[in-house]
Amino acid sequence: MPYDVLRHYWHPVAAVDELGNKPFGVQLLDERVVVYRAKDRIVAFKDLCIHRGTPLSLGRIDDGTLVCAYHGWTYASDGACVRIPSLGPGQSIPAKARVTVYQTETRYGLVWVCLDEPQAPIPEYPAVEDPALYTMLVKFGIWETSGGRMIENFADFSHFAFVHPGLNGTPDDPVAPQYQVERRGSELHYTVHLPGDFGVGSWGTVEHHYRIVPPFSIQLTRNMSEGRRYVLTLLVQPVSAKKIRRFLFISRNYDMDESHDQQVQDYLKVVTAQDRAILEQQRPEELPIDLSEEFHLRGPDAASLAYRRLLAEIGVKEP
Repeated sequence: MPYDVLRHYWHPVAAVDELGNKPFGVQLLDERVVVYRAKDRIVAFKDLCIHRGTPLSLGRIDDGTLVCAYHGWTYASDGACVRIPSLGPGQSIPAKARVTVYQTETRYGLVWVCLDEPQAPIPEYPAVEDPALYTMLVKFGIWETSGGRMIENFADFSHFAFVHPGLNGTPDDPVAPQYQVERRGSELHYTVHLPGDFGVGSWGTVEHHYRIVPPFSIQLTRNMSEGRRYVLTLLVQPVSAKKIRRFLFISRNYDMDESHDQQVQDYLKVVTAQDRAILEQQRPEELPIDLSEEFHLRGPDAASLAYRRLLAEIGVKEP
């Protein structure tokens, strides 16, 4: 997947609590990036020392600077090299001795990186920061699939009966309810009513409201009986065209403590394994933007069609 347009969007690359007293190496859109704490701020560099091509993530943090493990070249948070140990006294550091710096932000307890000038802000997901909701973050490792496939899977409910039988659906009732996809600015919204047995309690028929924010984030709000809300916010890190990492926030306005987290984790473990078994076998791994490449159903696949058109509209192209 060509990355030019995706470089202009913010992407999550790590949870803030994953950053310790060492540089943290990540990969974003096939670009190796190092993230570290420079005293009171978080900095992201291209993970490459300009001297001899050594990953800076192998180095160490020294008083807010990043020190290369190979020859000790030391970089300040603005990317400028401020120390070259092999130079003698009085020898100046060349002005061109600096690394590429990427823009960073912290939001929702995550570190976000934009590799070029941002085309859009970090998506607004108020539920994640709402003090009236209890929110937990579930971090996942690398998946062998693409950001587009991951979002489309989350947006699709017609697979519930077959991939998650007994948890999110049943093969005895596979007919997808009718729904309309609404475009709101650059976002997609739609609502369906589905059975509410999520493995963590049965709630009868539940309103499911989906919200897709391009390129790779989506939120599902389940409005249940007795005013209960269960909100899932999925944020995807596109590691490469065929690899992703995902961050899932689960917010609820009931069972407002950690005592129910294990029950949720156990349920997620099963559902995630079921989805992963499908997603990592889809071909091509990249989501086809050309609608003629796969067969679509006008009703059940309305969200998938709208999402693929939206990606094409913002400039995402196929390999």
